[in-house]
Amino acid sequence: MPRKQPVPVLIQHALLRLGERVKVARKARQMTQAELAQLACVGISTVASIEGGFDGIAFGNVLKVLDAMGLLAQADELFSLQSDPEIAAYARSALAGAKD
Repeated sequence: MPRKQPVPVLIQHALLRLGERVKVARKARQMTQAELAQLACVGISTVASIEGGFDGIAFGNVLKVLDAMGLLAQADELFSLQSDPEIAAYARSALAGAKD
């Protein structure tokens, strides 16, 4: 069985920041982890793992938790096409090719 690769430090920090934001958002809504888990249809351990910044949480479960707090629209900002310079360059290139 292959050994699990360590999570890069930058990824660990991003997960911790995300977890902290989820925790603050939950507390701002005066919800317990159990209440959020029930509303999101995930286990309490999933909410605790997200808030703790652990890797290995299914992205779908993160989206369920965001949705339960009314924050699902913010997930679209993760991959905002407008803020990706590579997409802008691709679009310019595609448009230039379409003119030919």
